[in-house]
Amino acid sequence: MLRICVKFEWSKGEIMRFTSLVFLCAFGLIPIIGNSQTYPTKPVKLIVPFAPGGTADALARPFAERLSVVMGQPVIIENRPGASSTIGADFVAKSIPDGYTLLMMPGTHVLGPFLLKSIPFDPINDFTPLAFFGTQPELLIANTQLPFANLKDMFAWAKANPGKLTIGSSDSLTRTGAELLVRQGGIQATMVNYKGGGPMVNDILAGHLMLGVGTPPTYLPLQKDKRITALVTMSTTRLSLLPEVPTVAEAVGFTGFDVSTWYALSGPAKISRPVVEKLQLDIQKVLADPEMKRRILDLAINQSPDSSPERTGAVMRAYSDQMGKLIIQAGIKPE
Repeated sequence: MLRICVKFEWSKGEIMRFTSLVFLCAFGLIPIIGNSQTYPTKPVKLIVPFAPGGTADALARPFAERLSVVMGQPVIIENRPGASSTIGADFVAKSIPDGYTLLMMPGTHVLGPFLLKSIPFDPINDFTPLAFFGTQPELLIANTQLPFANLKDMFAWAKANPGKLTIGSSDSLTRTGAELLVRQGGIQATMVNYKGGGPMVNDILAGHLMLGVGTPPTYLPLQKDKRITALVTMSTTRLSLLPEVPTVAEAVGFTGFDVSTWYALSGPAKISRPVVEKLQLDIQKVLADPEMKRRILDLAINQSPDSSPERTGAVMRAYSDQMGKLIIQAGIKPE
């Protein structure tokens, strides 16, 4: 039998360095990637895939501020808007999965395959679910000078005046809600698409647009000042900040009607389990803070009692299935 022997000759200095390295590793004095006992050792970047000023940004900032204190490292907000939030999400998907690049994820994140002809990532499999914040329903709002002040009368008016009703939306989810409401109500309406909730509500206030679908934070002050009328909350439960506004089911009997979004935290795929667990522990401390709870409520987000990564992943998959079917039902084609 042929034996091949290789002889290594090390200098005394090399032997000492190698021995020191073995000693440090054995006693855990050198950081190991993915070790929750060492994470984090540097600032964490939180990507918000929208411009400053929206709900995602308003949620991310107080959250990052408090998470920085708990983690003992700065959590830095970085806005990367554009392409229906896919620019920021793609940046996170392609980042190193070490827990130092995170994503403030809206519910529409998982709807890309139904709304866009192509996206550069898999919205579920290319991400690690980390924490679930809660859900936020959409509102159907109206100009106060219209000949109706509730959803039932709106349907009656629209049937008596076919084609005269106008409804605005500012993104894929609000458009889906508007389309579903029209289809289930058996009415005709002209759909008007806006680039943001601000321009849409300005047209409602000016009387150029009759109705609009949007997220509550933009419209709560206007509703309280009676400058607009919120006809319905487009979810299965009433909004705690607007307890007087009925759900669609309560108003016209469309049981199970639910057009809500949600917010969660995620990172690139394959973040190690120890880092995920460390993040979850720190996030739980932040979400239990009374002031953070108040900030979440002020954004009309119904905070979830279960913020676990498992809950987050389950919501992502269920929402993709449920809303994907509704988008197809509404006849919305990928753009």
